[in-house]
Amino acid sequence: MAQLITARARARVNHGRWIADCPRRYCANAVRLNPGQGTFHCAGDGGCQMVAPVEWPADPDGIWEALLERPVPGTRNWYPDGHVEAVRLGLPHGQTPAELRAEQREYEAAL
Repeated sequence: MAQLITARARARVNHGRWIADCPRRYCANAVRLNPGQGTFHCAGDGGCQMVAPVEWPADPDGIWEALLERPVPGTRNWYPDGHVEAVRLGLPHGQTPAELRAEQREYEAAL
């Protein structure tokens, strides 16, 4: 019996807010998420109306708390491991809360 493969929307943090990119091929929409939200709906202007389950990181609260230590909301970003955009742009991805804090300390030391 063939298994159905379900597309999943992967939660990430963008400028201090949880979002998920639409998993539908060629749809460039992203939607803001509430912490722990289980279902993604690509609604609104430009939305393709796809509905998909949301894949959250193992420690979303720890990631969020580490990012809140950054004073500038625009620097509060986190990508799940292997995220296509992060890989393409050479950005960190799959960081743990400890790694996020170390990155912040390194940035502050360079000031």
